[in-house]
Formats: sequence, structure tokens, C-alpha cells
Amino acid sequence: MSARGAGLPDVEVLRPAPWKMLALLAISAGFVWLAVDIGGRHPLAAWLCGGFFALCALVALVALVPGANHLRLDADGLEIRSLFRTTRLAWGDIARFGPTRVGLHTMVGLDFADHVDRAARLRRVNRGLTGYHGALPDTYGHKAGALATRLEAWRQAHAGPAD
Repeated sequence: MSARGAGLPDVEVLRPAPWKMLALLAISAGFVWLAVDIGGRHPLAAWLCGGFFALCALVALVALVPGANHLRLDADGLEIRSLFRTTRLAWGDIARFGPTRVGLHTMVGLDFADHVDRAARLRRVNRGLTGYHGALPDTYGHKAGALATRLEAWRQAHAGPAD
């Protein structure tokens, strides 16, 4: 156990449930099959539809590869891996976490600390749309509110005294 984060492990790794990607793969495969079926009658529509959904199926397959996606929490901050692209954020760079709605989905939003100046324009747009500077790409098998509470506990336990 970590000294500052009583009740928190030294490292916590959360992985997304595969169901969304399996559903995307199945739906995409169905549309690719449909595109092949209509290919003789409507070749342009078949190529456009088939090509788009083949790309969607490829993304779903890559997302299902072990190690492609995770949320890793440790004393230094959080690491978000999405489709093998990794972003690392220090706890001191984050001001708060909370649940937010984006369309029909409830996600975990986050606000950056005042000293973080990257992507200021995009953060203002996001704030206007969701109430937060950004959001996590998944809820990793948890309800958004519960995950936000967990992340906030990590942030409070490990952020510096000025945060």
C-alpha cells in the first residue's frame, strides 16, 4: 500500500470491457457483407459502405488485442492507453474529475490545473459542451460516477500540496 494513499494500491490497472468492440466488429461485418451483396447493383455505394465499415472492423480488431487499451493509476499520475497510443498525466496537472454526459453516454470528465496551458482553445470548446476540459475514452467497466470518485481519491492522495 502507498503511504499517502491509504486504502489505495501502489498501482491499479483498469481495462475496458470487450463488449463494445465486439458489437462494433459484428455490426461492421454485417455492413461489409451488405456492401458485398449490393456490389453488382450499386458499386460506388458498395465500395464506400464496405470500405468505411471494413475500417471500423479493423479498429475494433486492434482494440481487442491485449495491451491495446488501459487506464493505469500510480503515485505519479495516470496513463491512458487507447489503441496503443499512450498519454501520461501527472496528478498535479489535474484539478478535478467528475461524471459528464456526452451525447447519450455518461463519461468521466476532467479539468486541468491552471498551470497547464496545452490545447487551451480545445479545452474551452470542451468545457462549453460537457462542463469539463476533457474526458476519458472509456469507463473501464465501471459506472462513470464511481470511476470519477475513485480517480478523485487517487488525485487527492497523490497531488502535491499546492493542488
